Amino acid sequence: MNERGNTILKRMDTYIGIPLVFLLSLLRRRKREIPQDPQSIVIIMIAAIGDTILLSSILKELRYLYPNAVISIVCSKGNIQAAKNLQEINDIVTFDLSKIMRSFLFLKKQRTFNLLLDFGAWSKLNAIISYMIKADYKVGFKRKRMYRHYLYDRTAEHLDTLHELENYRNLLRSLGCRLQGFLPEFVVSSKSSTKVNRIVDPNQRYIVFHLFASGSHKEKKEWHEDYWIELAHRFICEDYHVLFTGGPQDQEETDRIVRKVASSECISLAGKLSLEETAILIKKVNLIVTVNTGVMHLAAALETRIIALHGPTSPDRWGPVSDKAVILTPQIKCDSLLSLGFEQHQCVIKEGCISTISVDEVYRAVKYYHENGEKLAKTSNLF
Repeated sequence: MNERGNTILKRMDTYIGIPLVFLLSLLRRRKREIPQDPQSIVIIMIAAIGDTILLSSILKELRYLYPNAVISIVCSKGNIQAAKNLQEINDIVTFDLSKIMRSFLFLKKQRTFNLLLDFGAWSKLNAIISYMIKADYKVGFKRKRMYRHYLYDRTAEHLDTLHELENYRNLLRSLGCRLQGFLPEFVVSSKSSTKVNRIVDPNQRYIVFHLFASGSHKEKKEWHEDYWIELAHRFICEDYHVLFTGGPQDQEETDRIVRKVASSECISLAGKLSLEETAILIKKVNLIVTVNTGVMHLAAALETRIIALHGPTSPDRWGPVSDKAVILTPQIKCDSLLSLGFEQHQCVIKEGCISTISVDEVYRAVKYYHENGEKLAKTSNLF
């Protein structure tokens, strides 16, 4: 089952999830006290790769605050690869969205935790998972018209005006925690570098292109393939090798685009690398052009140079947490921007606002990087 952008799951979450949350709220135990030194903590994060990478900074905060705690995470098949690279996690529990009842029964058999932290912002499923897990104290987000906060002992307001990382931090601050401001990270093992070392010649110049977004409005966050083809030709003419990345679901489309580029210096790696191997590739190449998606957050966590293309999403809300990113935004402004990703959205032009970012802008952004050194402040509409 496709977990991201699944219409059936979203409808079930709304029409079954809301009344179920209300019902379960009548049964939950109240007036519990915040644990002062939790020794077992469970995190709920069944969202996408990018959200999981942002979560890595929160896990570092938890490890700093509670160095002896055993930290577990409940994740889904969609983000388990990212969860495996979270350094502070002691145990991973996979919640199978295609076998929800079996997964709930499995959660009920888990031990009791001192503290539960749910980092889901809208899904009622997250709240129901929180209810099923035995924990002394439960913390989650409260958000207008989401009707999911009734199952927590304490809530933090989830706001569109904040970057998602700052929303995550506020969940900890709601417990009175003083934070260190750790940044996201993604640690890779040298054992996974063999395949990448066969691809990347240290004597050649490379640039990575990542074309694909995810979620309900993925097509509105993606740049037109003709732009990618033109950009690839420009860099190939300057003796770059262009490497296209993507998941297994992107392989057919990526192969088709690479055939259109028609150059031996252009290679499709979509579906051929694991997430960790993709991270090693991005780190080694140290230059990526990407739309706003999980790979963008991955590149930021790796401290790689990024040219980030934003469509109907605000960089202030979802931009890369990096000082090595040039952010390019549309030349027109939509009436409303996507915050959670699934809201109703109608772009002011048929082609989508991201189409107003030109090939020239992206090309000049890469050139700007080379001329101005490694360290850049995040900037919108530089060109």
